[in-house]
Amino acid sequence: MAKLGQIKRYLSYMLSYNLNIPLRYPHEVNFQMTNRCPLRCKMCEIWKLNANPKKELSVDVMKRIMDECRDLGINYISFVGGEALVRRKDTLELVGYANSKGLHTTIVSNAYFLDEKVCEKLLDVGLNRLALSLDGAKRETHDFIRGRGNYDKVIEAAKTILKLRKKKQIKVDFTSVVMSYNFRELVDIYWLGKKIGVDQVFYQAVVLDNTFKNFDYNEEVWINGEDLEDLKSIIKKLISLKRQDDFIFNSVEYLRSIPEYFEKRGNFKFGACLAGFMNLNIDPYGNISVCGLGPNLNVRDRRISDLWTHEEFSKTRSLIKRCKRPCLMLCYEKFGIRDMFKHLIS
Repeated sequence: MAKLGQIKRYLSYMLSYNLNIPLRYPHEVNFQMTNRCPLRCKMCEIWKLNANPKKELSVDVMKRIMDECRDLGINYISFVGGEALVRRKDTLELVGYANSKGLHTTIVSNAYFLDEKVCEKLLDVGLNRLALSLDGAKRETHDFIRGRGNYDKVIEAAKTILKLRKKKQIKVDFTSVVMSYNFRELVDIYWLGKKIGVDQVFYQAVVLDNTFKNFDYNEEVWINGEDLEDLKSIIKKLISLKRQDDFIFNSVEYLRSIPEYFEKRGNFKFGACLAGFMNLNIDPYGNISVCGLGPNLNVRDRRISDLWTHEEFSKTRSLIKRCKRPCLMLCYEKFGIRDMFKHLIS
């Protein structure tokens, strides 16, 4: 029955996509708590944005939005950044509030602030899922990408949460950005996750620019030339592991597409992008935006139901459907008829 419900949900979003009319509310609302971040990762430009903490969305406004989400039947809330835990007090309060409303919560974190005290508070407020960024099975690889000492913080945070949790009321995942610096360690990340005892690993191909301001390829992080053959071999190993159990979150189709993504660049296409249909992203200042395309609407003085059906959002959805940017981002689902049949028979 759960699978049938999932298929019905996908069908309704696909119909919304084809009609360019939102037939249902988003599956998830994503709060981008801040653009601030203590790290300077090789593949991320978000810290270069001019953050303005005084103008970031207030806790009261976000609570009001979560009330609306509950009333509209939206059950999933995520907190990201920058680094969401730059605003530790606010994020913890919001997770606790969401939990009191019966909403499922996720925090995506680089673990910079995750000492034992904060880990205990995450459990106390009822966080459902913690997604930790791990970009290398080796300390030197991860720290080269994200910053000295961060590998130990990620591993220690994972171990602490796993030690403190009871009856698996919180899921702990590793998410790895696939790029030139680390792709040879993807299988080792799988085994490291197994060894530590996290619940799943996620792999996401590096994006052109997560600020959506510069669409040039960063050749330093892109996988090119002869390395592509090695990548294909590694992906085959991951697919083999995926078929043994569900420890790898990604679908086989997603994994298989990673080498093609790097090889084809601007000619790459992976199904219908449901950005703007399945998810609602709210930036630190209350603007709703999809992949930098707008719309220029703000949640401070509008209800989610009004924003979701607004004419400006309809224009954004049309722009998304015409988007040619190669993308394998995990934050938005991409879905096609082939995937539907696989859901039906698997």
